Amino acid sequence: MRNLIKFISLYNYSITFLILLFVSGYFLINENFILKTKYFNSSNYLTGSVFYYQSSITNYFKLDDKNINLEKENQRLSEKIIRSYSSVKEEVDSTLIFDYNYIMAEVLNNSLRKSKNYITINKGSKDGIKEGMGVISSSGIVGKVKYVSENFATVISILNTSFYISSILKNTNTLSSVNWDGVDPKTLKLLYVPKHIDVREGDEITSSSFDSIFPKGISIGKIKEIRKDVNSNFYDIDILSTQDFYNLSTVYIVNYLLVDEKVKLEKITDER
Repeated sequence: MRNLIKFISLYNYSITFLILLFVSGYFLINENFILKTKYFNSSNYLTGSVFYYQSSITNYFKLDDKNINLEKENQRLSEKIIRSYSSVKEEVDSTLIFDYNYIMAEVLNNSLRKSKNYITINKGSKDGIKEGMGVISSSGIVGKVKYVSENFATVISILNTSFYISSILKNTNTLSSVNWDGVDPKTLKLLYVPKHIDVREGDEITSSSFDSIFPKGISIGKIKEIRKDVNSNFYDIDILSTQDFYNLSTVYIVNYLLVDEKVKLEKITDER
């Protein structure tokens, strides 16, 4: 106790100064709103910065995992789509899976009573949709993307008299073309099949992939009726469309990953 009194008496000025400094600082911060605000804002900023960078690092690794999961999901979706329209139980061509991506969309509008019908979907440029992309469903070919905005796109359906699809007779591998004549929404026309080709009712018609819009082998329809025109070298053939446009709610936009490379090479070849 004696030593404490001796210490205080010896350093009484210094101790008094420190006490007054502490008290004045306390009142200064509490009474001065601006300083108080700066003090606490600085503290909050420092704390917030630490949490921000911590969150950014965590989100970076989560994003990488998310991209991997999306890639796997797209592959599963691709396999499901390819198998859904395949009428033959056979191995799925890996080209149809790895060279294409499929973007699912909902149908918002679907005209059926015009000569040039179209569909509106709920996906646009922000989702990766571009003009000219093919559109399919689990039943077969639907159409081709015509116009694109940020959130929506319109699709020329196969029920459009100006739309032609490059096709193949599956049994004979004969190239042909499919078009709609504007009459029956369930019936399409198969064009340019020479009369020497062996065709029968029930033969399946699929996409050829020559137009770089659809993968090869997507179902278009089956031969419904065959007629011979004496004034033509080709059959007059009706096919029953596999796509029921009266019950169309979900579609898949086809993104051919190699289309730019293919088109560029063909352009160089044409110019030479």
